[in-house]
Amino acid sequence: MLQLLTPRRGGRTLRRLVAERRLPAHPGLNLLVERGLVKEDDAQRLMAQAAAAREPIPVTLARSGLVSGHEWARLIADHYGLELAAKTDIPEALILEGAFSSRFLRQNRVLPLAMDGEQLWLGMADPADEVTIKAVRLAAGREVVPVVIAVEDLDDGYARLFEGGRSAFAEMADGIEPAGDGAGEDSVEHLLDLAQEAPVVRLVNQLLSDALRMKASDIHIEPYRDRLQVRYRIHGKLREIGAPPARLSAAVISRIKILAKLDIAERRLPQDGRVPLQMGGRRVDLRVATIPTIHGESLVIRLLDSAQGDVELSSLGLASQDEARLRDLLSAPHGMLLVTGPTGSGKTTTLYAALRTLDAIRDKIVSIEDPIEYQIGGVTQVQVKPEIDLTFARVLRSVVRHDPNIIMVGETRDGETADIAVHAALTGHLLLSTLHTNSAAGAVARLLDMEVEPYLLASVLRGVVGQRLVGILCDRCKAPYPPGDDERHFLRLAGIEPDPATHFYKAAGCRHCNEVGFTGRVGIFELLRVTEPVRRLIRERASTQDVLARALAEGMTTMYQDGLNKALAGVTTFDEVRRVTDDG
Repeated sequence: MLQLLTPRRGGRTLRRLVAERRLPAHPGLNLLVERGLVKEDDAQRLMAQAAAAREPIPVTLARSGLVSGHEWARLIADHYGLELAAKTDIPEALILEGAFSSRFLRQNRVLPLAMDGEQLWLGMADPADEVTIKAVRLAAGREVVPVVIAVEDLDDGYARLFEGGRSAFAEMADGIEPAGDGAGEDSVEHLLDLAQEAPVVRLVNQLLSDALRMKASDIHIEPYRDRLQVRYRIHGKLREIGAPPARLSAAVISRIKILAKLDIAERRLPQDGRVPLQMGGRRVDLRVATIPTIHGESLVIRLLDSAQGDVELSSLGLASQDEARLRDLLSAPHGMLLVTGPTGSGKTTTLYAALRTLDAIRDKIVSIEDPIEYQIGGVTQVQVKPEIDLTFARVLRSVVRHDPNIIMVGETRDGETADIAVHAALTGHLLLSTLHTNSAAGAVARLLDMEVEPYLLASVLRGVVGQRLVGILCDRCKAPYPPGDDERHFLRLAGIEPDPATHFYKAAGCRHCNEVGFTGRVGIFELLRVTEPVRRLIRERASTQDVLARALAEGMTTMYQDGLNKALAGVTTFDEVRRVTDDG
């Protein structure tokens, strides 16, 4: 730990910068304002709230939901060259026990992390707090080295050191009376009051801000008989986190339903809602879905970060040759281009990135979506509403009468939509859409199964992108290893001959990636171009295997091969590639 927490060579502590009057009393807040993460009036309000509550600024900030404690800690540490400690750096036993009361440590959000001779490494939520540094120096009789640590990690440390492992969520929940099990009007009124109490609001804000910090795509809140399970889907995999007490299940779910403008009195039927939030200086849309279970309502939140809607084609992970070919297909004046893959494979993101390459000023672009995940400037976006019979097919019929150049159909779900889409592409429109198939070549058979005429499909189909998402290895902790016999066998099957220098990489986990070993996701792709030989096969209703064989003969790289190339380059792991491409 001491090596980890040793101050960076040549770096100056924040307190020295403050002492030299080179920084204002609360530089962190000013920095947030400069970065556009917090507005000036919000900063002033937070200062007043922190002063009134007699608590450090990062605590007030985390509670507000504007910026999480982890975001604050990273910003302060990076900007001023301070060390950043993690939850794993908190010792098993309190250092200098008896020198500080638990009340003092909690109130000032500090915790001793390590000691060496005359130096004490002090974890601090706000390392600009000179008064606390002086107090610790006097009590410990040692020079204090401030280290930045997130409020959330400190709270977990306090729970472990002083409360026998009670979580920060449990501490927030103290003093809250649970709602009854009844479904009457009194129970609903009590639940409404409970859901709007400050501790419940803080609990939900913490769940959301932690999910954003950990780059989760979904939050699962699942009640059971004696516990409430909360899981985040991070890089495609579910990960259980510390949860609020089970007695607060109804209150937490009701709070989220209130945000999503759902009926909190209706607990017998599934509900869907959506709520836009401003968190951490960026817009986040939450898609909320509930279902009734034997232990109460289960809820899933899909987090749609507006920043993710700005993805460029060049950042998807396409091989340079495939990206060039895809851009060429997108420049065609008419025809059909499809993106295929299972749910959650990034198809919509690819379509959005494709739309961003097009000229929305010169061309009329209309998208038909369910739901609209991100707003795109210059694109007319239409939300499908099946409950009022506003289906993909019905909207598509109307859209072709609006003089569009380019049409995006979020998903081709049925034969009627497929037939209208094919005819739209045949009559001078460039049509982009998605299909649920396991491979690019499989899209041909899927459309033929929807009773699209082979000669029409052969005439309009220009290309098909197949894709999956794999985890991106953390550059800080990934570890190389030579491939084993099985892995060498798979490399040879893919036409890659391993040599002594061939290495794969595995995920290790560190504080920079929250111990998961991955820092995001990237696509692996295959691009099927519909050449004249492929058109001939489509007209002949050839099998998927025949279409694939022809595409491979013409130089197509499969998703599996693209994934292996990324694994050999250290972008992802061999296991990730096998996991997402093993279709049984």
